[in-house]
Amino acid sequence: MTSWLERALACVEQIEKVCDRDARSAFRARARQIPSDIYYVGTAYALAVLAARSSERDIFGYRDVKEGISAICSSKLSKEDRGYALYGLCLVDALRALGVKADTLGDALREAERLGDLIDAELAEYVDWLKKLAEAKFERGE
Repeated sequence: MTSWLERALACVEQIEKVCDRDARSAFRARARQIPSDIYYVGTAYALAVLAARSSERDIFGYRDVKEGISAICSSKLSKEDRGYALYGLCLVDALRALGVKADTLGDALREAERLGDLIDAELAEYVDWLKKLAEAKFERGE
């Protein structure tokens, strides 16, 4: 399996490459917020928030992260909605790397709820890398 650092780098570098300033700034905001949501209320809750603020299609509709990032960044979604969708896409990619069934929002929520603290702990390193990299590469309100 690819290391969490490499997986986070791939996600952040693709966002840096294809997304505009607004999308990068919105992703940075989510990368700062979502880890605490996962820590305090769990991955299932975080996924529900991400999907509610963007769409299930944007988060779960792509098996290839690069393709998904390109599609989200060229979409008509608002700045904030693109941030939620991008973060959700990267998080779902990590879940799939762990072997979690995440083809739909329902699948991912059921699995995240079933696995509970175990999945939250597994994702902790990854979401921390996303946060640090987003803070390093993307300026607030960039």
